[in-house]
Amino acid sequence: MKKLAIISEFNPFHNGHKYLLDKAKEDLACDLAISFMSGDFVQRGEAAIVDKFTRAKTAVENGFDLVIEMPNFISLQAAEFFALKSLEILDKMEIDYLCFGIERLDERDFLDKAKIVINNDNFINQELKKYLANGISYTKALNSAISKLVGDDFISANNILALEYMKAIDKLKSKIIPYPICRVGSLNKDKTINDKFYASSTAIRNNISSDISKLMPRTSFKNFSNFFKNYNRINDEFFYKIFTYKLIVEKKAMTDIIGYEEGIENHLIKLVDRNRTFDDFINEATSLRYTKSRVRRLILNYILDNSFKLNYIDIHFIRILAYNKKATKIFNNFNDKVDIVINKADSKILDQNNFKIYEKMINSSNLYNLAIGREINYDYIHNNKPFK
Repeated sequence: MKKLAIISEFNPFHNGHKYLLDKAKEDLACDLAISFMSGDFVQRGEAAIVDKFTRAKTAVENGFDLVIEMPNFISLQAAEFFALKSLEILDKMEIDYLCFGIERLDERDFLDKAKIVINNDNFINQELKKYLANGISYTKALNSAISKLVGDDFISANNILALEYMKAIDKLKSKIIPYPICRVGSLNKDKTINDKFYASSTAIRNNISSDISKLMPRTSFKNFSNFFKNYNRINDEFFYKIFTYKLIVEKKAMTDIIGYEEGIENHLIKLVDRNRTFDDFINEATSLRYTKSRVRRLILNYILDNSFKLNYIDIHFIRILAYNKKATKIFNNFNDKVDIVINKADSKILDQNNFKIYEKMINSSNLYNLAIGREINYDYIHNNKPFK
């Protein structure tokens, strides 16, 4: 049984996501389509606009067979580790193809240039050191080093993440075949809506008071709208208050938290002390050294107590958020490196370290539940039966 996977956020699920999936299924003729999806917090260091169960349900309704939750300590890290840890799990599932979106380049050109970058790691590292020595931020330094090798048209956040997927496949010596697909209608960085049917997730989130119904599949817009009828909108101030309490009142150390580097703790204490609102804080905290996404991820990892030690756990389970009956046929076909957790009772099979990861996923959901006004431990009562 051939399996394709897409690493995703679906924040929210829009027509571009549907296009990516449909084209991948048409081109590859796989038997199963899997989404490895961020939970309630995404890689930009933000709470997802709608919860993981709504997004997972939408994904299955629009062509996926199985949606697996990405552990939050993975989703709240920079692109390199985000990609590597995701691919480690997908490799254990014996995925055949990893499909992902790219922009500005055609698929063959992207693959060729990505291989050049991977095969010239020493050159990239040397150039990176030169740029960093001149005080340039890590992200800009890396982009400059890569563009010097393969050109400016390669550089975009979307393509760099795709490159990290390919680097992870290479590092793991995985048999997974990378399959890029060009985006249509918009770029990932677009903040405004410039097309009748296609817009980036950012543009949709920035314009939810406008008519966005044509930018999303019908079921996605319906689920999206229903979510806001039942729950509160996410507010950054909620998380900022918790962060302030833990940092200033509780004085919880930050040194072992994912995203920490020496000096950042005292820097953030000073900023929290003089900024009453999150917007004021994040604007002052952002610099060449500390990007907005990096600070946001650190805040959430700090609140959730996600330590560096989690990075070294060998994850051998998958937490299933949504699936259809076709997906159930392959549950017994996964190799012995992957345990399946659908409901709370299934977690009893996990060893101590993997159960800790599972608990972290539940804790993350409960933080989100508090923010939207939903009952604690909703994960345990959510009806997780297969869709037709």
